[in-house]
Amino acid sequence: MSDATSVNAATPVPDAVHLRFLLVRGLPLLVAAVEPHGRGPQLLAALDERGLPSIDGFLGVDLPRGARIGFMVEPRELRLVDEQDATLLRAARADVDHDWLQAARRVRGTMLVVLRDAVLSPDEDPRDLARRIDERARAGAASGAIVGVVEERPKLPLLF
Repeated sequence: MSDATSVNAATPVPDAVHLRFLLVRGLPLLVAAVEPHGRGPQLLAALDERGLPSIDGFLGVDLPRGARIGFMVEPRELRLVDEQDATLLRAARADVDHDWLQAARRVRGTMLVVLRDAVLSPDEDPRDLARRIDERARAGAASGAIVGVVEERPKLPLLF
């Protein structure tokens, strides 16, 4: 996701959070790179408060479980929420990779990796990204876990 927010019409500010949706051996992986400006520091603090643990590596490492966050798939957006349904991060549904979403629905979860002070490129080879994630994790600049993904089902109105 590389949308931009703006302070005023003349000064666009690039988004501090970039998302990349991938499949690793058929399993969903969402990588979030968080820059140290804008909403980045608040998001990192919120993830720390909700138990997203630091990881020591990525390649050959099982991600932990137990973070008190998960993804809610809605008709218009994907939201990262906590146990009280407070939204920590939003992505437009149109920006969510279809294959990632199908896999996340199938297993009802995703691997989530958050890179601190990093930027993602949509053109970076997934293998190169995996190596970079591993390097950042070994340097103490990554956190991650396996988190749930649930889809809000449309509700029919009650007719009397």
